[in-house]
Amino acid sequence: MKNLIYITFLVISNSMFSQGFINMSAAGSWSKTIAPTDIIEAGNDYQTFFESGVSQTLLSIYPNNKNHQVYVYVTRSNDNWHDNLILKVKRNGSGTNTNRNISAESLAYHLIPNAQPPSGRPTAVSLFFTCYDDFVNIPLQYEITGISVVLPVKSYSTTVTYTVMY
Repeated sequence: MKNLIYITFLVISNSMFSQGFINMSAAGSWSKTIAPTDIIEAGNDYQTFFESGVSQTLLSIYPNNKNHQVYVYVTRSNDNWHDNLILKVKRNGSGTNTNRNISAESLAYHLIPNAQPPSGRPTAVSLFFTCYDDFVNIPLQYEITGISVVLPVKSYSTTVTYTVMY
């Protein structure tokens, strides 16, 4: 009896108002196998959360117009996902950058909303962080909660999408 959770990453780069283009890349994926041995004592459930490595994804942003604030949004698209599973992301550093700052609010776990929830109505866009100038290899970490012995035993997967805009 094993559950396999697989998360893939997709990057969308966009620009608004003809201010220039933004190049962006994300490297990494996360696969977590949940086995019966993850339950320490008979009669108990799994632990309350699982975390990826601290640099599970390395995100790089290269805006052509460095004088404007860049907005980074995050959503997920469920390929085969259970509604009880909750996926979050946080930034564990700034990577390397020129001489501008990156917003601090992304240092805590941020809920990754489902882009197309079961209701069929698109989710509001979820701002993850803002920055100026180039940022290379921003380390991202993931947390998943809601795993339980009552979930059907099968593989679950979702795709995380990062979208950047001026």
